[in-house]
Amino acid sequence: MEYSKEEIIEILGVHLEQEHNLPPLASRIYAILILTDQDGLTFEDCLEKRGASKSSTSTSLNLLMNMGVITYFTKPGDRRRYFKTAKKKTFFLSKLQESLNRIETEKHIITLVMGYHKKYSPKKYEEGQVRTQIYLDYVNENEKILKKSIDKLESILKE
Repeated sequence: MEYSKEEIIEILGVHLEQEHNLPPLASRIYAILILTDQDGLTFEDCLEKRGASKSSTSTSLNLLMNMGVITYFTKPGDRRRYFKTAKKKTFFLSKLQESLNRIETEKHIITLVMGYHKKYSPKKYEEGQVRTQIYLDYVNENEKILKKSIDKLESILKE
């Protein structure tokens, strides 16, 4: 099945909205910027393609810029800003780093709880040790994979 550009924008937009907690308009604008074949899109282009209000479009563009996933440039003799996806900080890199932070926090909390149980509730510690270690093994493997993926992405973004 072949999808039109508009259908792909909607599919990607819904995904960004649901899985990455982006507001609906920001996710659609980001999807448009990902799929455009132009060097960049102006504010007016974004406004026209989504049919949203000026303030909502501006808020969405500012959110995406603050996240570091889009940037803008200007052209000589043209006062308009042209928006495009950022090269140095991709959405994928941001999401990998967020996932790594969550895993590191969870690993720290699990270790704290197990340390507490070991000291103050040895029976509880013994009962949960095998299950907890299986989960920690999973967390540690994911942490390694995330770090490796982040390193790879950062190295190609430096080029």
